[in-house]
Amino acid sequence: MRLGKTTLVHFFGQVVVSVAGFAATFAIAVLGGSSTLGRYAIAVSLGSFLLIVPAQAIGSGVRKRMSEGHDPAAYLGVGAVVNGAVALALGIGVLLVGHLLRMFDPIDAEIIQILARYNVEIAALVVVTSAYRTVRSAIEGDKQVGESGLLQGGERVLRSLLQIGVLLVGYSVSALVVGHSLSVLVGSIAGVALISSSIEFPTRAEVRSVLDYARYAWLGTLRTRVYGWLDTFVLSFFVTASLVGIYEAAWGIATLLGIISTAIRRTLFPEVSELSQSDDFERIHRILEDGLVFSGVFVIPGLFGGAVIGQRVLRFYSPEFGQGAGILLVLICAYVADVYGSQFLNVLNGVDRPDLAYRINGVFIAVSIVLNVALVWRFGWYGAAVATACSSAVRTVMGYLALESTIKSVPLPIGEIGRELLAAAVMASLLLPVAPLIPAGRAGTLVLVVFGAAIYFVALLVLSRRVREKGVTVMPAWLTRTER
Repeated sequence: MRLGKTTLVHFFGQVVVSVAGFAATFAIAVLGGSSTLGRYAIAVSLGSFLLIVPAQAIGSGVRKRMSEGHDPAAYLGVGAVVNGAVALALGIGVLLVGHLLRMFDPIDAEIIQILARYNVEIAALVVVTSAYRTVRSAIEGDKQVGESGLLQGGERVLRSLLQIGVLLVGYSVSALVVGHSLSVLVGSIAGVALISSSIEFPTRAEVRSVLDYARYAWLGTLRTRVYGWLDTFVLSFFVTASLVGIYEAAWGIATLLGIISTAIRRTLFPEVSELSQSDDFERIHRILEDGLVFSGVFVIPGLFGGAVIGQRVLRFYSPEFGQGAGILLVLICAYVADVYGSQFLNVLNGVDRPDLAYRINGVFIAVSIVLNVALVWRFGWYGAAVATACSSAVRTVMGYLALESTIKSVPLPIGEIGRELLAAAVMASLLLPVAPLIPAGRAGTLVLVVFGAAIYFVALLVLSRRVREKGVTVMPAWLTRTER
């Protein structure tokens, strides 16, 4: 039951992250417009995601070694020493590149202009994000996954409040990036207080142990960044900041649907890591099957709902965002594949086979880069969405085959996934005739979203005994207690 409740705590943290993120995106879209949202997204794609891949890979190694329970204080020291040096080098590199770009008239591409103009803000974001990722990896290595999720939720709320504040007083992209950096810095400081392990200066062998894992994990980390940000990066060379902003709004909605899968994945990793030390594959099978069952609980109905009311959901930001309805549907398809593929590779890493995950992620990155460049050049922003969906599907198939060869069999809960599909179809069949009757506008859109969600979860609870029983096990005792 501890796994279920830990997942629930982390999930609520992810809900807070998503709601706060939506609020910030909504405020930027309404107060600054799609161009401001697009420029901010490009800056973040550099400073908070693509450039901190090395630091996050080290963090993955720290999380893995700490979760094994052998001398966690020394492995925490590895993260502090190595990532401190990495962050400093990256920050100085960004400052120098930005300075050089201003000296030589850069080409007229959004991403080049942003790096030249906001290099100081991006460098600061790189440094504080590296610290934050290291701290969260250590917390999860301590098996405090729920606390990690709550920390992330708190940081995102603070970030959104700071960003909404600077927009209200009239500041723009630079202040948005600074607000982002300040919230991450506060989150890093707060996270240090949550780490139960002390810190020790590591030995050379312990540094090597983390680096041995990280040399495979870095490609998985890069995969995560490529999945979330390569399309934005490529688009920034070909389309306007306004279209990038609309694309990011659609991506943000798709991301909302994957929050429970993220919570499950982060919860399962330290458990699988520990079980792999004793080769307890029977228990690994059981918890993986639970993970696969609940990974699609949000994303499957999201796909059906996006097909029916996707345009209205995007117009919630402002009317110009409605043109991204087709993009939203393709991106949700990408997430349907990704939530299952990520569970497969998560278990591969947990059983200490990062080499297999490394190869799969290498193929994913190669396919994603080739498809993004080719399809964006030929078809624009639809090409970016299709490239993301296709590369995700390739990764999922390869992940399944590799995991099957590693743990002998992969439990696929086809029946439960089928029930989720049936419940989503019931929701869509009722939502379709009701949607035209609800007045246009934000209030009407919220009514439709709540109505669809209620129908889906009622239908799923009726259809799935497993979902009903698991729901009872993760509820607080006072909700399930009966009077005698």
